[in-house]
Formats: sequence, C-alpha cells, structure tokens
Amino acid sequence: MEQPTKTKNAMSKRVIAIIITAIAVIAIAAGVALAVHRHHATSQLTEAKTACAQAADRLRVAQNNYNALINGDAYKSAVKITAKQVEDSKVVTTLAKDSEDEAPKMVACNVDDKTALEHNTGLIDKNTTWYETHTKTIDTDVKNVVKARDTKTLKDTQAALAKKITDAKKLYDSSNGKVKDNKTRDALKKQLDAADKLKDSKDVKKIKDAQTALDKAMKTVNNSVKAKSEADKKAAEEQARKEAEAQAAAAAQAQQQYVAPQQSYTPTYTAPQYTAPAAPQYTAPQQTTPQYTAPQQTAPKPAAPAAPSTGGNTGGGPVSGGHGCNEGNCSSTPDLGYIPR
Repeated sequence: MEQPTKTKNAMSKRVIAIIITAIAVIAIAAGVALAVHRHHATSQLTEAKTACAQAADRLRVAQNNYNALINGDAYKSAVKITAKQVEDSKVVTTLAKDSEDEAPKMVACNVDDKTALEHNTGLIDKNTTWYETHTKTIDTDVKNVVKARDTKTLKDTQAALAKKITDAKKLYDSSNGKVKDNKTRDALKKQLDAADKLKDSKDVKKIKDAQTALDKAMKTVNNSVKAKSEADKKAAEEQARKEAEAQAAAAAQAQQQYVAPQQSYTPTYTAPQYTAPAAPQYTAPQQTTPQYTAPQQTAPKPAAPAAPSTGGNTGGGPVSGGHGCNEGNCSSTPDLGYIPR
C-alpha cells in the first residue's frame, strides 16, 4: 500500500515542475515578445525621426536655393525692369505674379510620436517641392525678362546707331569746304567706316562705343564748321569795315573839294539883302504926315500949287504919285495931296 502513495507524490511533483516550467517559458516568451515589440516601436520611431530629419535637410537646401535666387543681383535687377523696357510686357507681369506667392509655413521634427513625425515629414516634403518648383519658375521668369530687355535694348541700340550713321554722313557731305580744319572730316569718315561694320553687331557695348565715337567726331566737325563760319564772318566784317572806311574817306575828300567854293560864295550872296534899305523908304513919308496939314490950312491961296510946274512938267495932269515930286530924292518934299488940273 505504500508504493502507490509514493508514485502519486512523484507524479504530483512532476506536474508541478512542468507547470512551473511552462509558466516560466510563457513568462520568458512574453518578456521576449514585449522586448521585441518595444524594440520594434523604438526602431520605427527612430526611423521616422531620421526620415523627418532628412526631409528637413532637403527643405533647407531648397530654401537656401530659393533665397539665394530672390536675393541675388539677377532677380533684383529683373524686378526693376518695366514693361516699356522689354519687347513683350507679359514676361514682366508673369515675374511679378510668381513673386507674390507666399512661402509655406515651417514644419518641425521635434515630436516623439511616429504618426506625427510621418505627418510632419509629409508636410516638409510638400514644402520642399514648393521651394524647388518656385525656384525654377522664378529663375525662368527672370531669364525671360532679362532676355526681353536685352533684345529690345539691342534693337534700340542698333536703330540709334543707324540713325547716327545717317546723320554723320549728312554732316560729312554738307561740311565739305566749310571746316576750318579738314582733318576733322577725315576723323569723322574713319569713325563712319568703323560704325558701318558694327551696325548689325549683337554686342551692345561695341555698338554704343561706336555711337559715342561718332558723336565725338561729329561734335569736332561742327565746332570746326562754326570756327570757319565765325572766321569768315569776322573777315567779311573786317573787309566791309575797310571798304566803308575807304568810301567814307573818298566821300570826305570829295566833299572838301566841293564845299570850299560854297563857303566862299555864301557870304557874298547873303550880305546885300534888300530888306535893310526898304524899311526907311516906306517909313519916311509917314514921318512927314504932320507937314501935310499945314498946306491944307492955307488952301485958299492960289499961288501955292503953281510952283512945282516949273520943274519941267509941261503937261496939265497931276504930278506922278500925287505928291508933287517925280524925280530925285523926294523924301524932303511935302505931300501936297492931289492937285487938280
């Protein structure tokens, strides 16, 4: 009877040992599983952080490229170009419109959640795409504006040179024989030949230099023309002055020869004026008026009128003038009035 009891006890111990072992194995397995899970989660979080950091690095590069473009001289120069300076104003409008787009907001990787990190990484990648796209777009816009400006500048410069060449040729032809120094025309002709070779050039600087050289040569010719004109005018004025002086001298000499007799004759003509003796001849009889009243008072005497008839007047008429005197100086003879026959 003791043997079965021993067997039961042994079996019970074995079962307990198995159970304990099983529990231990389960516990170990659970611990391992938990450790594995934790390791996997940590690994995923690390990977998410790494991915976000890498995305942020790409964004930073894209931002730097974008900022370098809009802060660069090419962009700053392009945005100052107006529609009047380009051949096609649309390129200026396009650049202005693209430059107005706002940059996206910043997104960080400073989160400890895998899902949040993945979300932020997606936003960062999207922002990177915006910067990269706008960098290319604005760079193209800038190049289009600059190209349009350069094209118009070239055409305008070529047209200006062509006009300058035309003006210079006219000046060269019209100044022939009118310059003080003909070397100025030779220099102008030299610059004309050089400008003709550059009128179709694509080098704006060379075209402008040729135009500047023509301007300088034309100015020299114009100054030479002006100098000769002034010299000719001065010579003409000097010649006119000399001729006027010669004419004045000749006229003065001729006047002296003609005026001398007039000066000697003038006094002989004005001296014997008749008006001097005329006054006393008329006033003298008026002064004898009182002598006329005395004979009128003695009018009854018949012998008074017979005295003048013995002076040679044989006629019976009145004495000439009615004054009783017809010859000699009658100023002292009294006025007897009218004597009847």
